Amino acid sequence: MTDAEDRVPGSSHMIDVASVAPPPADLRGPSRMSDGLFPPAQKTPSLFAEAGPAVVRVIDTETAGQRLEDDAVLEIGSVDLDLATGRIFNPMQTFCDPGGVAINPKARRIHQISDEMLAGAPPFAEAVAPFHAPIYAAQRAEFDRSRLRLTGRWLCTHKLALRAFPKVRAHGLQSLVKYLPLNLSEVEPHLAGLHAHRALYDALCTAVLLKAITEALMPRCQDIEDFLERAEKVSAEPALLAKLRFGRHKGVPLAEVPSDYLEWLLAEPGMNADAVFTARHHLASRGIRGARKLPTA
Repeated sequence: MTDAEDRVPGSSHMIDVASVAPPPADLRGPSRMSDGLFPPAQKTPSLFAEAGPAVVRVIDTETAGQRLEDDAVLEIGSVDLDLATGRIFNPMQTFCDPGGVAINPKARRIHQISDEMLAGAPPFAEAVAPFHAPIYAAQRAEFDRSRLRLTGRWLCTHKLALRAFPKVRAHGLQSLVKYLPLNLSEVEPHLAGLHAHRALYDALCTAVLLKAITEALMPRCQDIEDFLERAEKVSAEPALLAKLRFGRHKGVPLAEVPSDYLEWLLAEPGMNADAVFTARHHLASRGIRGARKLPTA
């Protein structure tokens, strides 16, 4: 799947981080991260003391690039990440029969999946069956979850990267690979013959990203389950933007955007949910609540 920043349709802390290049100090954010960036989640009462699963299935889909109700999955790729050890393993990939759904030319130019590659592919219901798992992660989890319809816990690495690395120039997957940067050497053998925007390639990159996110955020957590509960909460919320993508303060770090402009965002009808969520977060951190019209002078 392609990132929204360049989107076209379709597309217990023992972690070993040897293969993840530590981001430059100026991209790591403050050494004492605000609780608001990765807040504790409400605990789910349990009668059992056993630890939950620590393996996340990092998954990616390539599709025909149509609207959700008319779309079809063309390819699924996944790899597993063990949060307890940092091991990335078990790569899986399959094509899917699109069932007669036309492939959007823009999507095809990006993922380069041809009709010949799809010939003889299994139907979606058969193709998706081996990918079931308790926990999933995807760079744009809402997109993949809506297409795959797999039930379980879902983590969104895009939203988590915004919390872990708010100072990075951009938070699309390939932007994070370039600017964080991410060291792909551990998964390099599995990338051979593939390219960005193919399902397995993107799943492998996303797994390395999640490993880096875990290294950044896990020290704030009691254990892996605490991390997963916090991460799941963040993933279910709108994105906490690092910068606005529009308007007079486009590209300006949110901490530097004037409060009256943030208040105006809250009052503006039809405003993007991510922008509203972000404005509310920053106003609350400044002790300001409510909204008023943007001054014209």
